[in-house]
Amino acid sequence: MTTRGRGSVRIGPISLFALAIILCLAVMAVLSVTTAQATYAAAERQASFTADTYANERAGQEFAADIDAALAPVRAAGGGLAEALAAVRAALPADAELDGSTVKAEFTADSGRALAVVLQIHADATYSVASWKATTLWTENGAGETLWSGAAQTR
Repeated sequence: MTTRGRGSVRIGPISLFALAIILCLAVMAVLSVTTAQATYAAAERQASFTADTYANERAGQEFAADIDAALAPVRAAGGGLAEALAAVRAALPADAELDGSTVKAEFTADSGRALAVVLQIHADATYSVASWKATTLWTENGAGETLWSGAAQTR
């Protein structure tokens, strides 16, 4: 048996390769967890946004149904535009407005999603949808993050 004067650990090429692979796997695991969390947060925001859109659509449909229900007795009686407008005025919600023979209402959710509905009342006590427009109001939440300033640093 031979003895060595100094004890040393010999790292061969296989050991270095295994160390590099382990480091790469650790980095990939961290990136995977980070990406999964970001995807989950984006999916939650999208779900909330979609729920608000559907809530606005439902409110708009109920508004149109209320206007149609107010016009139904006028249609049955053969009334004209003046009677139709009087019936609509009586059934109009507080946040809606009647401008001539046009009824306007806007429904807004907390997320900034809005629905603007414009109905046109006709002389035969019917209505048509003049506009049904879904929009998003921009809200600035916080200062935001600057990922890169775009300027090179000078000395």
